[in-house]
Amino acid sequence: MSATPATPNLKKSIIRDREAKIRAILDATHALIGTKGYDRVTIKDITESAGVSVGLIYLYFPNGKLDIVKEIPSRNVEKYLIEQPETIDFNDFPGYMRAIITNMLQSTKENSALVKASISAALRDSGIAEGLRKLDLEDYNAISKLFVRFEGVDIDEVNSLKLVMHWGVMVKSIILYNTIYPVVLTDEEALIDLMTDLSLKIWGYRKKKKP
Repeated sequence: MSATPATPNLKKSIIRDREAKIRAILDATHALIGTKGYDRVTIKDITESAGVSVGLIYLYFPNGKLDIVKEIPSRNVEKYLIEQPETIDFNDFPGYMRAIITNMLQSTKENSALVKASISAALRDSGIAEGLRKLDLEDYNAISKLFVRFEGVDIDEVNSLKLVMHWGVMVKSIILYNTIYPVVLTDEEALIDLMTDLSLKIWGYRKKKKP
């Protein structure tokens, strides 16, 4: 009789273990690319760093490194844009937008080796490029619904989903270009100012007039 209730717990344990192994593989590959560069990282390196077998890597990622690099961005997609609503000042859209762009720029700088590796790998495998362009629709929805809650944002919720995609392309394109070809005629603060101003225009922001 005691064996029956143990089955669900075992199932949950297996699921968590699978996710932990996948995360270990992604994290190990990410770190190795940062220290060694994409081309010098081998599957053996990943297995030793992640503490998994070669067979397990190919079980989850049949195409090896290419599949792993394809998966990393989707696991680290812009979820950091979504904060707890109670921590956000919805009367300060410019400040919030500037903070988001600053975080995105900093995150890209810290992971520049992975970004460059992803671009390089995408030139070899069109599937990676598709993966890098793909963002979970739920994330798009969450971001767009958050943005329209800010005071001064003059965009109806119907069009906000499409708009957040266009906004994301604009910001990421500028950041990626700056990562590959750093803009020498301006400093980082000026670049953040530019992207913030463009973002406010895209979202139809109008500062509320004081009574």
